[in-house]
Amino acid sequence: MNVRSGELKKTWFRSERYFHSGDGWFFITRENTQEGPFNSHKEAENELNLYIRHLNEDLYPQQGSSR
Repeated sequence: MNVRSGELKKTWFRSERYFHSGDGWFFITRENTQEGPFNSHKEAENELNLYIRHLNEDLYPQQGSSR
């Protein structure tokens, strides 16, 4: 990547979505909300997957399904 003279090359990285505090495990959404607490990292992962699935269902509802 070319950079202008005197400027540093930027490094982009993906931050961890999960973190632990005294209350338990949490995940952070793209909307920058904090969800939790959960009892374990695995439970936080599962809940994030459910969260994403529900968002996708709202964006792309299945045709012919009655909700």
